[in-house]
Amino acid sequence: MNTRLGRLGYLLRLGAVIILYALGSLLWMLGGKGESLNPIALVFLFFGSGVLLLAFLSYWVASVRRLHDMGLSGWWFLLQLFFPPCVIVVCVWPGERGFNRFGPPLGY
Repeated sequence: MNTRLGRLGYLLRLGAVIILYALGSLLWMLGGKGESLNPIALVFLFFGSGVLLLAFLSYWVASVRRLHDMGLSGWWFLLQLFFPPCVIVVCVWPGERGFNRFGPPLGY
């Protein structure tokens, strides 16, 4: 399994994460944020929370793979969490050419 991800692949995955996040937020808001305990509201809260968790995990995996392409450890993802403008740097910084310790380049 290749653990590197190029800039284009990262941007496409970020677009998918944004869509997932919007869907999860919509479902969560339709649930009423727990204001009522009717079963339909709880189902919306449950599925909304699940989609939001899926969006976060997808963002995490894509970011770590992109950082690997740049030759950096996945721990740099914590910097993205606390300083969101770092996402722009990860989007535009070129990956390492050729092989690095995380594997061969993807090419996209």
